[in-house]
Amino acid sequence: MAALLVRTLGLESGLPADPKPADYRTVLSGNRTYHFEAEDVYDTRGDNTSVRSYPLYGPFTGSGWLSGLAGSTKIRFTIFLPRAGEYSLHVVARGDGQQWQAGDRIFRVDSGSSLREAVAGKVDLPAGKQTITLILPPEGAVDSFTLSAAAVTPLEPLGGWDFAATLTWGRFAEVLASMRSLDSQLPVDGPGAVKNVSVADAAVLPATVETTAIDYLGAHTAAHWVRAGVGGARLEIPLQIPTAGVYGVRIRLLGEQVAVSLDSTKAIWPGKPYFSWFDLGLKRFAQGKHLLVLALPPMGGADVVELTRYKASPSEYLKLTGLPDAAGMPVPRSECVKYLKLAIDLMHGQK
Repeated sequence: MAALLVRTLGLESGLPADPKPADYRTVLSGNRTYHFEAEDVYDTRGDNTSVRSYPLYGPFTGSGWLSGLAGSTKIRFTIFLPRAGEYSLHVVARGDGQQWQAGDRIFRVDSGSSLREAVAGKVDLPAGKQTITLILPPEGAVDSFTLSAAAVTPLEPLGGWDFAATLTWGRFAEVLASMRSLDSQLPVDGPGAVKNVSVADAAVLPATVETTAIDYLGAHTAAHWVRAGVGGARLEIPLQIPTAGVYGVRIRLLGEQVAVSLDSTKAIWPGKPYFSWFDLGLKRFAQGKHLLVLALPPMGGADVVELTRYKASPSEYLKLTGLPDAAGMPVPRSECVKYLKLAIDLMHGQK
């Protein structure tokens, strides 16, 4: 089914020459954020650089970082993108006057005297093999880079693809519902479906924040909320999801612009001077831990994360998609092709 879906939607360019099950999962997951360690993707034979593994210019990720020469240094990175899109290029490097080339765009980046993250710019890139070129200034260095585009609709069952299992009508309905963006039509899962996670209780709080119960900045839901100091703060909030399913996610925030990251989803809340809800919409969560990261502005605040569980059983998805009421039965290939083509026609507004 996954291979058929990739072919039918014309996504083969995002697969390597000899695709494995993990490659199909990546293409169909909807995630379009890809991180690369410089020491893993540079030209080891042609690039005149070396890998260092000590923190000469500050902390680094991966097994090391690439060191430039006394003069400028050209480095060629070869990577593979599973999905096309408009990507934002984030780099962690050292030196002023770095020159990054991705696709048809050239970006100048100034990072100063330490390994520091900077946003180079945005570029449209196709799926498949890519070459990204960097010219480091004298004594420059590079640790890693990330290409990030907005996530797209995941084309997979709720629990992800299991290629060893037979595709049932229930799992097939979950895929088609995602293709047609039908999750919003699912009903809320009755009493007890809404859970509030206190940021003050769930996050590991850095020294740059304090907890408070003041309410003159708007009503707060938790007993205490978290407020950043004059330098802002980064909060990591683990969310434990007991069962795979569909959840509505809202966050109660205050302050100027707040950058929000939830798994592979990134968003910006424009900000208000009082507590207000930021709605991240519906998310399909696998069972287990998911990480919410908030970049609070100076004097910004975070109160609670609200999780609303929706009814997402196979029978609910069968009703939504109009498929046969045979949740646990296998889907014949001919029926799979028929309903898949119908779903694609509906996606394109055809009758």
